[in-house]
Amino acid sequence: MKTKHLVFAALFTALIAVGAQIRIPLGPIPFTLQVPMVLLAGMLLGKKLGLISITAYIFIGLIGIPVFAGAGGLGSLVSPSFGFVLGFIPGVVITAVGGNEHAGRMITFTLLGMVTIYMRCALFRVYYEYGNRNSYVSDGILMAAVVPFLIKDVILAVLTVMFAKTLTQRGLMLA
Repeated sequence: MKTKHLVFAALFTALIAVGAQIRIPLGPIPFTLQVPMVLLAGMLLGKKLGLISITAYIFIGLIGIPVFAGAGGLGSLVSPSFGFVLGFIPGVVITAVGGNEHAGRMITFTLLGMVTIYMRCALFRVYYEYGNRNSYVSDGILMAAVVPFLIKDVILAVLTVMFAKTLTQRGLMLA
């Protein structure tokens, strides 16, 4: 692996961490720039380097550096939003499969990557709610965790792909 590749992986680890700190409150779960950075990592770095970047991000957060949108440390493992972070792993891989040549394919795989991230988030949230309250969990949790973000995420996917296409045309990609 070239030094250039590791530098780009480290850069995206930092971009994801910075993106997590940029918060726009939209109800119970704030909108951050984490997801666009994860998607860009998949599109521009590819599967292997994208996974290195995401894995480094999760590791840094779990050792206590506050890079997650909430906090950091091992306590994050029991946070209701940690499923979102775990969703970054398959999300970056799925997005990378879409490549970086055809915009329609990129948008499709970007949306599939987002769906994967949200499914992990929703499943982890349901488990968290059930485990902490030991009660019946309704479909309302899934609706609250996913539906408000669908329109925003379709727009976000298109904008992220447009940005990635611009970077790709200028030769700033590794995948």
